[in-house]
Amino acid sequence: MSRTWTNEELEDAFHLHAGTVTAAAESGDWEPFVQLFLPDATYVDPMVGEMKGHEQIRPWVMSTLSPFPGSAMHYPEAWHLVDVERGRVVCELRNVMRDPGDGSSFEENNITILDYAGDGRFRCERDVYDPAAMIKMIESWGRRSFELGTLDEDELAWFGAAYPHILK
Repeated sequence: MSRTWTNEELEDAFHLHAGTVTAAAESGDWEPFVQLFLPDATYVDPMVGEMKGHEQIRPWVMSTLSPFPGSAMHYPEAWHLVDVERGRVVCELRNVMRDPGDGSSFEENNITILDYAGDGRFRCERDVYDPAAMIKMIESWGRRSFELGTLDEDELAWFGAAYPHILK
């Protein structure tokens, strides 16, 4: 059985999603984001692959976006569109690292496809981005932050393990 939602409901659901992502990025608490999805939802990420349900989505999002370097990002919307016929929202989100200390900007964008399930929840999210470009952007940001002396001890330790060459 298929259901059609109104443009307004899809817009509201997208704004709830976007607001939840913003709040989670600020607080580090990604559980409200997990709850935007049905318990058996599918989430597809280019680096991880397909995850099914809260039991797979939760540990991924908590281990990827809560700790550094995910904790140093925020995700403003570049644009979005609503497909009422398919019950879908497609958007471009900017993955923006915090200012390294000199006002420069480091970001890599992704396309997110959200399949709506009703009641403000989603049955699927598919993120589309270039993992190599994302990794390169984080490395470049780390290099600049190191040069400026703006990484804390935990961040220095992370970069020392992930990219030891930039700390020289």
